[in-house]
This record gives sequence, C-alpha cells and structure tokens, in this order.
Amino acid sequence: MQILLIGLGSIGKRHLNNILSLGYTNIAIVSSKKVLPEEFKHLSVFATIQEAVQKQQFSSAIICVPTAQHIYTLEQCLHANIEHIYLEKPVSNNFNDIQTIVTNYPNANIFVGFDMHYDVGLQKVKSLIEEKIIGNIVSVNAQVGQYLPDWRPYEDYSKGMSAKKETGGGVMLDLVHEFDYLYWLFGNANTIAAMYKNSGSLKIETEDIAEVLLHFENGILGTIHLDYLQQKLVRNCLITGSEGSIKWDLVQSKVSWILKDKLEYEFSYTGFERNERFINIMKDFLSQKHNALTTNFSNGLASLKMVLAAKYSSENNVFVKLDEFHPA
Repeated sequence: MQILLIGLGSIGKRHLNNILSLGYTNIAIVSSKKVLPEEFKHLSVFATIQEAVQKQQFSSAIICVPTAQHIYTLEQCLHANIEHIYLEKPVSNNFNDIQTIVTNYPNANIFVGFDMHYDVGLQKVKSLIEEKIIGNIVSVNAQVGQYLPDWRPYEDYSKGMSAKKETGGGVMLDLVHEFDYLYWLFGNANTIAAMYKNSGSLKIETEDIAEVLLHFENGILGTIHLDYLQQKLVRNCLITGSEGSIKWDLVQSKVSWILKDKLEYEFSYTGFERNERFINIMKDFLSQKHNALTTNFSNGLASLKMVLAAKYSSENNVFVKLDEFHPA
C-alpha cells in the first residue's frame, strides 16, 4: 500500500505517527513546511499533489488540510486515480462542488474522520440505546466547550484555522462531532434552529458560541451547546427516556445511567487513551472496508448539512426544515 498524506499540521502529524506505529512504511507527504520534524525526514516530501503523483503511484491518501481546502484537495486526489481516501472532518465548509464529487466519482471509497465513534464510552451509549434500557427516548442534550487558546498552546490561536472564516473555522464546523454523533445515535433531524455569535472576547473572526435546537424524525428533541470559551474542557451528553436517563462524560471517561429503581449504574473507561480512537479509525481505513463505526462520504455530508442549516437559521432568524434546505 502506497500512502500519500497531505497536510502536516497537528492532526496530520498524529495520523502519520500512528500509521508509522502500525508498521506502514510506504508513505509520502505533501507539505508546504520547509523543515520537517526529525522523525519524518526519512520520508519522501513533495510540495504539491501533482508533483507527488508524477513521481509515484498511490493507492491511498489521507487529507489533513484546512477545512476550506478539503473538496479541492479531494478532487485532486480522485482525478489522480486515488480512490481510497481518508478525509478529515468536516467534509467541507460549504456544499460548493460536492455534487461534482458525487457525480464524477461514484465508486470512490471515502472515509470521513469522525473518530468519536471510536470512543468506547460513546459506543456504550449506543449499545444502551439499542437495548432500550431507558425506554423510548424523549430528548438529548449535548454540550462541548473548551478555551480556544488552550487547544494548541504552542501556536498563536488567533492565526489558526479555528479563528478564520476563510479556512472554515468557528465552533459549529470545528466541533462538528456533536452534530455527527447525534446523527449516528438518533438518525436524521427534520427541523433545526440555532443562534450563534462572536462574543468578542477572543478577538477572532468566527463564532465562538452557539446554541442549536433539533427535532429528529423519530420525534426526539435535542439541543447542542458549543463554545470556545470554557476554561476547562467540557464534553458530555444527557439522554432522557421514558424509563430513565443516560449520561456520557468524555472528560471523566464515564457513562452512567439511572433507571426507575433510582439506582445509578456506571461504566468507566479511564484506561482508554484518546489516541486509541485515532489508531483504531486508521486501522479501519487502512483495511479499506467500511463498518458500523466508519463514516462514508454520504453520511459525512449529513452533519455538514446540519451545521449549514443551523448557521442559516441563526443568520435569518428562522426554523429550517432539512429536507427543504439546499445549501449553496
């Protein structure tokens, strides 16, 4: 397997280290960086995809460029006959040229990087839901927040992708995991409303806080809170059913549930390391086979459409019916 990794920011470095740890050696890099970390200097490096594919043939590509460049880079890879591709989440920051990919490359084997499906706590939540342990689900409330300057302390956050509109930043695209895992757990939403804003406290271009309201096709009501502002990482989800409730807390590595007996049950996974999610999703990608945890291109578009509908709702002060929403 010949692998081309495109983009050597923080997530690109993580994926590259993980691939090397899995024993893969036929790897080349496309990067604008003139000086590479010492551990990668034995690998071939190219300035562009065109240069890379002129020198070598690749069976797989891993796209880790800024969000706004995803579709352009994806099309370059597909045009070069690389049809097994890992695309970092989200799919894009808009729907421009999406139909070109769908129409021209129907057989492309695209994996979208929603690694949260590989969190064993969230997998436990999905299992409990499927067992109907809390009866019929009525509502779900997801929350995520972390102070943006703490994300990558070694970088100037105000110059990073998250801070800039042109690169596809902002809490709703950056923290798209919440939209995705709710879709993964509960299926399609039919109506969405939202309000977002830039609080001004971070002095960035993009929205740093958002509140989203969802109505799912199965009748479940949902909310999502997202922000760049909380001084301590928060990521959790509360699911309420007719027979009890389930709470997932990523920070505490814990799932707890309370049933009609009023007792609290707990599943703890404190020994699970965050990087295991990335290793396991990469193992599945390199196997070239989709499974219940992976996200294909079509499903990756579902969460993007939810985000764009939420933005449209906030900007136009309307509820949006997703089956009638056609993002530009």
